[in-house]
This record gives sequence, C-alpha cells and structure tokens, in this order.
Amino acid sequence: MHVRRGGFIDPPPYPSDASECVGAGSGATGSAAFRCIAPRRGRVTLLLVWHRLFAIVLIASSFLVAVAAHAAETGLPLPPAPVRVVVPDVAALDAALSGGYRRALLGEPEEGDPLVAAWRQSPVGSKLEAQWGYLSGDLPWTWEQVMTLKPRALGLALLSAGSLEAVLVVDTPLATLPATLPRGKSKSHGGVSYALVARGAGDGESGDRRPGLAWARHGGRLFLATSERGLLLALDEALVGRGAPAFLPGLVSLELDLPALREDRYFRREFPWPPGLERGRVRAALRLEGGRLVEVREGTGEPAPPAFAFDAPEAAAAAWESDGELLWPALRAGLLEPIPSPLDRPLPPLRPLPSAAPEAAADRYLVRLDRPPVGPSAPWEEGDIAMWRALLASRPAPGWGYRLGKDGERALVFAWPTAAMAELEAACRATVERRSGPVDAVTVGDARELRAGPGLPVLAVRRTGDFVWIGSSARALAAVATPRAAGEVSRWARLDLRAVRVESERWARAEGPAAPERVRPFSDRVLGLLGWMPSTTTLALERRESPAGWSERLVFGTE
Repeated sequence: MHVRRGGFIDPPPYPSDASECVGAGSGATGSAAFRCIAPRRGRVTLLLVWHRLFAIVLIASSFLVAVAAHAAETGLPLPPAPVRVVVPDVAALDAALSGGYRRALLGEPEEGDPLVAAWRQSPVGSKLEAQWGYLSGDLPWTWEQVMTLKPRALGLALLSAGSLEAVLVVDTPLATLPATLPRGKSKSHGGVSYALVARGAGDGESGDRRPGLAWARHGGRLFLATSERGLLLALDEALVGRGAPAFLPGLVSLELDLPALREDRYFRREFPWPPGLERGRVRAALRLEGGRLVEVREGTGEPAPPAFAFDAPEAAAAAWESDGELLWPALRAGLLEPIPSPLDRPLPPLRPLPSAAPEAAADRYLVRLDRPPVGPSAPWEEGDIAMWRALLASRPAPGWGYRLGKDGERALVFAWPTAAMAELEAACRATVERRSGPVDAVTVGDARELRAGPGLPVLAVRRTGDFVWIGSSARALAAVATPRAAGEVSRWARLDLRAVRVESERWARAEGPAAPERVRPFSDRVLGLLGWMPSTTTLALERRESPAGWSERLVFGTE
C-alpha cells in the first residue's frame, strides 16, 4: 500500500470535532481538510515582505520605465514619501541586471518566464499591467531609453501606492536628451518650466487612469512624475537645494517610512500582517557579496532580548522570534487548534434541560415574530483559553522558536520552568479534549504524547534543559536539542524555498482557482513573490541589536 507523505501545510491526522473528520487517520488529506499551520501573526512570511516591497517598487518604477531604487550619493531631490529608492551607480546596476529582470525592463519578457508569471499572479502586478497601457501611450520608454540618458544616478519616491503616484529623478550629464518626451501643456513653477501631459489620480482625477504624466529638466536632472503634484514636490526640493543621499551602500537602497505605511490602506491590504517591534524609518540595500545577493537593513525600535539557536536539519523553516506577543497565536493556530479562524470563546455554554411540562408562553418553534426569544442568548465561554492566557503570562522570557519539517511535522520551543510542567501539560490536554474528546497520554522516549481516537497522535511535549518543546507528535520532537545562546543575535530564520515550492500544487488545490475578487494567501502572495527570485533556493536572516537600534542581513542562497 502506498501512503503519500504529508506536507508541512497538513493538519494533524485526527478529527478536531464532528464537522472536521475529513481524512482522519487516512494518512493523506485533501482540500476539504486543509488547515494553514503557519503562525497567523508570525514572521516566517514576513521574511519575504521586504523583498516583495522591492518588487512592488520595481513595478512602480517600470511604470515610469525605470528601475526601483533609492536615494543617491549625489543627493537627488526626492520629496518625503512612504517609500524612497535610489540607485547611486546606474552603470553598476545595469551590469548586474540579467535574465528575466533585464528582459522585463527592456520590454521583451518571455512567455513562461517565472518573473512574468509572478507579475501576473500577484494582485499588484495584475492591476498595474492594466494601467501600464495608459502611461506607455504617452511615454513608450524601456530601460534601453533610460540608459541612452547616460544616467549617473536615479531615484524614485513613491508618494501613494493606491494612486500610483510617484516621481522619478534621473541625474544625467547630457545637455540634450536623445529620447523624445511628449510636449503636453507648458507651465512654470518657481522659475522652472515643466510640461503637464496628463493629470493623474494624485491630482484628484477619478477616471479609470491612475498614473498621469508630467516632466521637467532642471539642474542636470530629468524629473518624471505620474502626477503634477508629485513633480512640483520634487522641484521644491531641488529649488531649496535639498537632496536625499544614499541611505546605505549598495546597488539599490531603499527607505521605508513605517508610520506612513501603516496608515496607508493600500499597504495594509497588500501586507496584512500586524506591526512588529520596528519603529520610525527603515533603511535597506541590495548588495552583491562574493557572488551572492545580500539585503541589509537598519532601523530603530524596541530593544529585543538575545536569541537562542538550535539545529534544525532537514527543516523547511526554522526561526527564533523575539516578539513574545506572537507566541500564543502561533502555538494555537499551528499546533493546538490548526483551523483558519479559531474562536476567542470556543466553548458553548451549558444550560439546564428544558422542563418536560408544557409552557403556554413559550414559542416552541421560534416562528412568532411578535414575541421575543425565550431567555437571553448566553455568550460562549473561554474555557481552556483563559487557562492558557494565565499560564503564558508567567513565562520567564518572551523569546520563542519554531521548526517546520519537510515531512509535515511542526514544533515550537520556549523557556519554561520545571515546576510548571504539570500546568502546561494540563492546558494542552484541556484544549485537545475540547476538540477531540478523551485522550490518552503515552510516554515515547523523552516526550509525552497525547493520542485521540484509535491511538492517533495529537500533540507532544518534551523538556530539554530550561526549555520545553511542543510538537505535533513525538516523532516531531525525537531529534530536538536544547536551544543555546546565540551571542549578539536577537532574531534569526532559515527558509528552504525548494520545500516551499514543492507545496505549490497542494496550495492551489486547497485554495481554489485564482479570482480577481479575492486573494489567495499562499498561491497568490507567497508563490507570486517567489517568482521574483526563481533561482533563490534558501533564505537566511540574522538580526543584531546595535546602539542605534538594530541591523539585519538577509542572504539569498542559490545552492
């Protein structure tokens, strides 16, 4: 008999209640039994958010037929914006561009190219593709035309993602441009002449077209904007002599205004994750180091405690998270209650049995609209959730880690006192029994495994040193080790993208076909993002605390 191995998005093979018994104990699960085990407020996916934001900026600057980039060392006059990007050395970036990225910027993408597929699969790309036709009618430029300007540096300020309002500044030594620009309506601002070709959504236009077009030449720079407002803001910066320097050295550098982004409805819709410990502005840059692409980030925020490291061989993902607020959502959604939307009050109230004697005043069939319902509807109860809240509030340290195996096994680890092990096991048992009925506790090696029904593993607990591991089974905890101090590191993560890509067909079956009115979290967001880095096989991140805040390195591996 052939048994298909589980994937790391599989639910545990036991019935959680009478309505969720699909595939129980069969060793395989279909779309009806799909449960997302990724931490709902976790940061595994957030490792990809920054790279996806680079992709969005790349798309937006392609609207202006340039490349996503950040503040230049020469000080480009970019207005304040939620996202600002600069390429300080355009020639170096042009030399580094290859493959699908170069073909896309040259306007020659190939059908079937992973980059093209990612563009069309992501909600952002599909929307921008429709808007591109409006702008390209006025400005049919590609990267080839941009390079004819002999650009020394270029920068982009994304003023509004929803309005596609952005301004691109190109530092060029040419007195006469080799490329033709549309004439438009001639206007002047502060003594600088500019051309308004079309007003955009940033100017208050409410038509189908979002990006307008306005341009100007001033001080050896070419200004291109998708709104008249954006162009005037950039000219104001130039007229007063303000310039944005490169925030960090690299091929491309970027600055994010986190408070502004968190207030932006479009951003919150595209990145539906809660804010982390980061505050203020974040600076990032892409670099080539030893033939590998590396992203560096710096920012400020609440100080994080030191991290702990543990070995995770053959894991699809492993990480240590310093934000203790994320532990309970991850523990509950990933292990205790792996369903899409667990209730805050999951326990229905118990009421006395109705009297056997007939009551004339009662509307037994609930069809009398002229009478109120019999008795108030009692709220549901927290049950074991209240036990967990009190228990986790006494944890000795906020940090926690997790491991997702390629075989579908899942495990979480955090510091826990030996004296409180009985209370922790009682809470685990209370939650499992609420969902699965009576369970048996079995000792398997160094782990205590809870089993439901005909001996099906539900949950396992194992102590190692000062830490406790909670896993989906004793097998998931068989090889775990005691976490060790990670020195100056406060957060780390490892992700095997090959294992993630293997799950693509299962995700598509579970989430259904693509539709414009909804976004599929895995098939559209995650796989759409991975298309932007088709040759990347691993991601490795480390964060370290510094006197000024924190710094991170994200290495894109191509093993």
